[in-house]
This record gives sequence, structure tokens and C-alpha cells, in this order.
Amino acid sequence: MRRRLGGPDRLTPRAARALACDLLVGHGFAPVAEGARSGSLYLRAPGGPHQVRIADHARTPKRRQQYPQVVASLVIADPLSEAAVRERVASALRAVAAAERVEDQPV
Repeated sequence: MRRRLGGPDRLTPRAARALACDLLVGHGFAPVAEGARSGSLYLRAPGGPHQVRIADHARTPKRRQQYPQVVASLVIADPLSEAAVRERVASALRAVAAAERVEDQPV
């Protein structure tokens, strides 16, 4: 009997990305774009311009400069446990909250 890649309690990368998307949608995020070739998914925070990206690869520095509204990028390329996915989503939510606080401060 072959062991499942990453262990029996790990989600496949595709399932982990789907879970991350579902968790963010549960927090009010809305899908706004999907990369045609890359499969990246972009979700906008409720009531603001900030976005979270879910993908299986990192963004290039050029893309980070072109799209500053993406404040967190969840790169899920390997099998992860559900707990690990939830922690990454929690980290993305903290990044969005921090970006909103910076935006709300007077200049």
C-alpha cells in the first residue's frame, strides 16, 4: 500500500487552495479575477480595494509593483493540513486588516 504524498492528514494542493478560497469567501471576500494561464485566484476584501491572491506559485517583483492592492499572496504548492491552510488564511486576514489601518491613518 502506497502512502499518500504528504501524509494522510494532508490536503492536496488543489484541495488546500479550494479550502482557502472557501474560508476567505466565508469572511466576505469576493472573487474578482482569475489568472487565465496560471490559475491564480484574486479575492477582494469586503468594502475595500485590498485583495488576497491564492496560487501555486509566487509573484514576481514586477507583478508586486504592478498590483499593490494585493496585500497577501497565499502560495499553496505542496500538500498541507487543514490547520496549516487555516493559519495561512488567518495571516492573510491580518495583512488585510493592517493594510486597512494604514490606509485609514491621516497623512
